[in-house]
Amino acid sequence: MGTPDQLMFARRLGPTARLFIWLLVGLSCVVADSRYHMLGGLRSGVSLFLRPIREVMRAPGEVASELSGFFVRHRLLQQERDALLADRARMAVSLNNASELARENAELRALMQMQTRPGQQTVHAALLYKGHDWFAQRITLDEGAHAGLRTGLPVVDASGLMGQVSQVYPRASEVTLVSSPEQLTPVFVERTGQRGLVAGSGQGRLELRYMPAQTDIRAGDRLLTSGIDRVYPAGIPVARVSRVSRSQTTPYLRVECLPLAGIDRSRAVLVLVAGPQVSKP
Repeated sequence: MGTPDQLMFARRLGPTARLFIWLLVGLSCVVADSRYHMLGGLRSGVSLFLRPIREVMRAPGEVASELSGFFVRHRLLQQERDALLADRARMAVSLNNASELARENAELRALMQMQTRPGQQTVHAALLYKGHDWFAQRITLDEGAHAGLRTGLPVVDASGLMGQVSQVYPRASEVTLVSSPEQLTPVFVERTGQRGLVAGSGQGRLELRYMPAQTDIRAGDRLLTSGIDRVYPAGIPVARVSRVSRSQTTPYLRVECLPLAGIDRSRAVLVLVAGPQVSKP
């Protein structure tokens, strides 16, 4: 049995009563906040307490958005880089083509000036390819018998003597370069008029042979064709002396020379069909 201080029949409030009570409490809070602003501090406190939770809940979305933006920007940057690299490659090709055209134009202008020498008859030719055996010092031109070429004709570029036609075909011809060991070229020293004979060394170099030890010759002297062999017209630049040394075993100087013609780089040449009348030095 219950004590006197206790109710014999204790009942809990029903759902309707509890709902009504909470509605009254909520309505009181709304009235108090709207009229007297009594819940502003509570709202601030709750908002401050819930802020870390909101940040934590928002973090995955922000991370996903940043990652998506990173990959998009990375892809765009790769595309821009690829486009810039392609533009740079095209510009490099255009620059190389322009440089090559400028060099060829300079060679052609120099060849045209050489052709204007009185009585000079020439045939323009272009380099097809170097010989299969480069050590043989031969090149092949795109002009042959149909252009009136024949063996023995001199070949020059804008800077000097290239060599001599050694084989002629209907539409091509073969030139033995002046630096070939097979070539001997009569020359004279431009500064002194001393005559000599230039021979190829087979390595893109020349040697002035049979020069007595007392000969006045020095590095830097230019050698021109003398014309005494009636093969090369007189006055064509051949080589420049690079080194002069004396030998204790022979009475002759050792004179090393470098060819003035671009034997390893010229593409446009002239074949001298008939040379101008030039007085011998």
